[in-house]
Amino acid sequence: MLLNELISEKLEALRKERKLGVYTLCNRAAMSYETYRSIRKNRNKDIYLRTLLILLRVLGVTPVEFFSDPMFNSDELEIDFK
Repeated sequence: MLLNELISEKLEALRKERKLGVYTLCNRAAMSYETYRSIRKNRNKDIYLRTLLILLRVLGVTPVEFFSDPMFNSDELEIDFK
């Protein structure tokens, strides 16, 4: 699995777990819907660290909690360098 796909899946799981709508999340993060949609749909190969940290703050998750998922330690995790 690609890193950006894993980040996207994890963000979506957290959003749904917290019962936040996409527009509510975007509003609280002061982020455009299009920006979040590009993350959700894996249209961006990269996500800015600042953007990720803002989303995590809105979701009430620390970076340590977010990246403690064992999938981030997987040998099958790939980074798209293209």
